Amino acid sequence: MANNNTLTKETLAQFYGVLLYKKKDIVAIQERQAERKLSILPLVTIGGNANKLVVPPDSELMGKTLADSYELLLELVRDLIPIQENLSIDSNPILEEALRSNKASTDIPFGEIFNLFMCLDEDIIAIQDKLDIVGYSNQERAEEVDENMRTCLRKLEEFHGPLEDDPDVILPKYGEMGVKKIMFTGEGLPLFPKVSPQQLHEIFVKNPSSTGQCPCLEQVS
Repeated sequence: MANNNTLTKETLAQFYGVLLYKKKDIVAIQERQAERKLSILPLVTIGGNANKLVVPPDSELMGKTLADSYELLLELVRDLIPIQENLSIDSNPILEEALRSNKASTDIPFGEIFNLFMCLDEDIIAIQDKLDIVGYSNQERAEEVDENMRTCLRKLEEFHGPLEDDPDVILPKYGEMGVKKIMFTGEGLPLFPKVSPQQLHEIFVKNPSSTGQCPCLEQVS
C-alpha cells in the first residue's frame, strides 16, 4: 500500500476521479429512491442528475490532494447513510466512526482512506443489488452483454421478420424466466439481460414453431 510520501499527482488524480464516479452512483440511487416513492414502475434508470455530473479526465484533476479525496469520501458517506436507513440496510460502522472522528483531512494516511473507500464501495454495491441498479462502475460490462443480445436479436429478425414489440407480451415472458426488471442506461436505452439465444427466441419471435429447435438458432448460437 502506498504511503502519503510516495503518492504521485497522477495517482491522486485517478483516485479522486474514482470517487466522483461513486458520487454518480449515489445520485443515481437517490433518483431511484425518488421513483420508488412516486410508485413509478420498476424500470431502473441511470439518468437525470447523475448523468449531469461530469467526471473530468485525470489531466484536469492534477491539482487534487489527498485531503480533497478524504473530504469528498466523507461527503459520500453522509449521503449514503440516510439511504441505508431508508432501505433498512445497516451502515458500515467503520464509515460511521470516520464521520464522528473529525480527524483533520491533512493527517489521515492514504492506506486508511483507501480502506474507507473499499467499505464505501461495498455499501454502494449492496444498495445497487437491492434496487437492481446498473452502477456506473459496471455499466460498460452490462452494455457489452447488451450489445451481444442486440446482435442476436438482429439475426433473429433477419430470419423471422419483425419481432414482438408489445411490452404486455414481452415482460411476462421475461418474468417467467426469472427476469424481474428491465434496466436502462443513462441515455434511456433498455439493457437486455443476459439470456440464451433460445430464450430470446421464445420471447421475441412471434408464433414460434413448437416442433424442435428452430434452424435460425444455428446462426445465432
